[in-house]
Amino acid sequence: MKKIFALAVIALAAFAAFAEIDLQQVGEKALKGDVDAQNELADYYATGDGKKYPPNMELALKWWGEAAKRGSAKAMTQIAICMFSGTGTMRDVPGATALWSEAAKRGEPNAQYFLGVSYCNGFGVLRDYPTAAFWWDKAAKQGHARAQNNLAFAYARGEGVDRDLKKAFELWKQSAEQGNLVAQTYLGLCYFTGDGVQPDPMKAVAIWTNASEHGNMESRRYLGVAYLTGKGITRDRNRALQCFEAAAASGDKEAQKMADELRLDLSVEKNISEKKKEGEAKK
Repeated sequence: MKKIFALAVIALAAFAAFAEIDLQQVGEKALKGDVDAQNELADYYATGDGKKYPPNMELALKWWGEAAKRGSAKAMTQIAICMFSGTGTMRDVPGATALWSEAAKRGEPNAQYFLGVSYCNGFGVLRDYPTAAFWWDKAAKQGHARAQNNLAFAYARGEGVDRDLKKAFELWKQSAEQGNLVAQTYLGLCYFTGDGVQPDPMKAVAIWTNASEHGNMESRRYLGVAYLTGKGITRDRNRALQCFEAAAASGDKEAQKMADELRLDLSVEKNISEKKKEGEAKK
């Protein structure tokens, strides 16, 4: 890839999508040692019943703890997320990474993803790109979109794995098809540049348009590049400027630079055109 940005750093993950539950029934099962019920009850308290109430992380951690004691890799993963961020408990990054490691070995894809991020960034462990790629690969093979996206960056940059643009393209495609907007942006870039796939600028523009409509400003910047160059779409520098300005408004410094340069070019050309017209009028 001609332009690859840093891998996303770890952040507190959203808890699982929540559906209404029969609290009494689930509670009774949880008290009897049902691991699924314990995890469900923990999710209920962590989300505040789907954001109806303030979260109760003390109770959430209590029930994840009960599930973890019974070997639940999902519960271990969620506890580690809280430990990493200091949500409802003392912040303990090495402890979180160790717990993700245990859950990852048990096959939990979220834990594998987070463990990969820990090794990539040196969170609680020594930075180790090959090990990061190893765990992302494990999660990616289970369909984990963020792991697929991060592993694609690894292949594109040759970090922890041999550089392979075709493999990067394939992984971005898998992640993009699951709705990952970052993956969609770089999938579009692959089609635009021909990195790892036959060039198809029109397809790149279609992908960037969709991603930018869903709020991805990096795609909006690249859409501006397409308008600026006329590659994959009719050349329109005013539309390009609009795209750059929209991306810049979200804090995209590269888009801001592009907007400033294009604005200056358009202004100079306008002045030259006006002077030319004035000269012709005097003849």
